[in-house]
Amino acid sequence: MRMRVRLGMRRAAAVTQMAGRRRAGVSSRNSLLSSVRSRRKGITGTGSRMDRMNASSVQSARLARGSYDRLRKSSDSLTEQVKLLAEKVDAGGKDIPSTAAKVVEDFNDTLKYLRQTSGVLNDFYRQSLKETVAGKRKELESIGISVAMDGSLSLNQDKLAGAEEETVKKVLGASGDFYKRVTAVASRAADNARANAESISSQYTAAGGLLTGSYLSRYNLRG
Repeated sequence: MRMRVRLGMRRAAAVTQMAGRRRAGVSSRNSLLSSVRSRRKGITGTGSRMDRMNASSVQSARLARGSYDRLRKSSDSLTEQVKLLAEKVDAGGKDIPSTAAKVVEDFNDTLKYLRQTSGVLNDFYRQSLKETVAGKRKELESIGISVAMDGSLSLNQDKLAGAEEETVKKVLGASGDFYKRVTAVASRAADNARANAESISSQYTAAGGLLTGSYLSRYNLRG
């Protein structure tokens, strides 16, 4: 009888020991899984932060590229329209006021985009345009082109249409300082804007999670 009791106690102890070992194994596995999950969460969190940083860089690149493209377009147009105006003035054309209106529009846009786009050169170009019209304020106003304190222009087309031909030619013709200085500054501003836009496109690659030049081009076509 005593032998049976002892055998039963030993079996019970063995079963209890095995159960304990199983519980310890399960606990260890659960602890390992919890550790792995925590690490995965940490990695995921880091990836999310990187994604947000890349998204911010993409947005900054879009804005910078858009500003440079607008500046390039307005500066190129200003260069072309000032040349066209000088040709018409020297030839005694009849549609001078309408062309002058386009020059004023492009001039004001170029000033605005130079102000909105950072850079030492852009500050220099903006100041040069302001000084050009400020130095010719009286001559410009005598033919209907007013100069504001910020350098922007406004046009009275009727006054320009009624101005003396020789006076208009002196102020706006190809031999005048207005034509020479505005075309020189505007063309350089356009070249600088174009170079900066291309630089932005080349710096941002898909491998870094940022923009490619083709993507930037599609973005600018949209708006």
